[in-house]
Amino acid sequence: MEFKNFEPALPNPKNLIHALRDIGYSLETAMADIIDNSITANATNIQIYVHFDMENSYIAIIDNGSGMDVKELQQAMSLGSFDPLDERNKKDLGRFGLGLKTASFSQASILTVASKQYKELIARSWDLDHVAKTKKWEVGVFTAKQIETLPKIEMLSENGTLVLWEKLDRLVDTNSRRRPEDIFLDKIDATRVHLGLVFHRFLTGEAGLKKISISINGDPIAPFDPFEGAGKHFPEEKIGNIKIQAYQLPHHSKVSSEQYKRLEGKESYVKSQGFYVYRNGRLLIHGTWFGLAKQNESTKLARVKIDLPNSEDFIWSIDVKKSQATPPDAIRTELKRTIDRIMKSSTRVYKNRGAQISKRGYVPIWTEYHQHNKKSYRLNYENPTIAGLLTGLDEDSRKKVRDIFSIVESTLPIDSIYADLSTAPESMEQNNVTGEQLAQHAENFWELLSNMGNTFEEMSLRLKQTEPFSKFRDFCETFIENKKRH
Repeated sequence: MEFKNFEPALPNPKNLIHALRDIGYSLETAMADIIDNSITANATNIQIYVHFDMENSYIAIIDNGSGMDVKELQQAMSLGSFDPLDERNKKDLGRFGLGLKTASFSQASILTVASKQYKELIARSWDLDHVAKTKKWEVGVFTAKQIETLPKIEMLSENGTLVLWEKLDRLVDTNSRRRPEDIFLDKIDATRVHLGLVFHRFLTGEAGLKKISISINGDPIAPFDPFEGAGKHFPEEKIGNIKIQAYQLPHHSKVSSEQYKRLEGKESYVKSQGFYVYRNGRLLIHGTWFGLAKQNESTKLARVKIDLPNSEDFIWSIDVKKSQATPPDAIRTELKRTIDRIMKSSTRVYKNRGAQISKRGYVPIWTEYHQHNKKSYRLNYENPTIAGLLTGLDEDSRKKVRDIFSIVESTLPIDSIYADLSTAPESMEQNNVTGEQLAQHAENFWELLSNMGNTFEEMSLRLKQTEPFSKFRDFCETFIENKKRH
């Protein structure tokens, strides 16, 4: 329908400003958005300074990027300064032209940006109280003398930009029983961890990405690579412009406890499994299967890296905060196939270590028992060690021992075992039998097998296949070799 007449419907500045402040940024996502701009401006060194002094607290982010001239700064300070559908430089980490403002407004009431290009220093400032009071969309223009009073302005090099957040009304919490400074510093610590994860590929200088350094109050941020030490179990896949690489993290028994704990990150392995979506090398979202699978204990070591170019922003519904993404239907089908392949491998890591209970030719002490679609674990009375014990008892004693075994079976702390394996598997250690105890058990077992009329070859094979000896292959080989000599 074509209209002949139109009337203005301008938004109320005060109301819209408050709406923009509540998009949903956290401190860490807001800070990451500012750093995106620094990387796009070819910065290699980003320094973050935080200062707590109640209402005088501030955060300053300084980079050594290309800086801005007056026109560029005016555009940067305008809301919605870029069309998200426009074709951009393939290394551009921005999208809407909103990030600088919305990220900053979410944390502070005063946003000041000072930029230096070829030694020319300029600055502009948003004051949300001024906008609410005057109902005008206007920024303050700094004089040269006013610029000199800005905190950390002396840190700017020949070219670069300072983003200054003041009046941190969203960060300085005065309504909690805890000290406001402690709350503030906890948020800074969380931000440090977040930035180390989100920009880890830039911090390590991965091929194809410019290496950068980020520090907070002079303390460098260390990169956290969620795929560190993971072998490639699947070939890289390509779906149009998208690259997909599935990884299987090592079982806790294959790495040191320190490395295992590091790979876990700040969340549990269960919550950290899933897709890790990167856009131009920058992590957008992680720890999700996009509803295509469930997160569970058996697949907690599966992680899949997805690399997107910024040309996929619209298709993947990248949000303003760059912390959410949704794969399109056409891609979801392919991702589901990837999940199905890696689920089998991931599940096998745990099943192969626990389900050997039912492996042919293997004689465990514990065995699975199935009845009416229910599974339980019971002592294996066919294990020669247990069978030998019962055989040497009279009927009454045998019944008493079986009753004791039954109590042991019924009180197996499955819930506690599961909880411990879920939270700290590297702390679990059950193979704590001493060499002397193992040797004595082996002598008794060997004698039992001999009395049963087994040949030397049969006894050797049974020793290797029977728990607990089957867990100590080197011991078995040495023990059998000694028996052969004598």
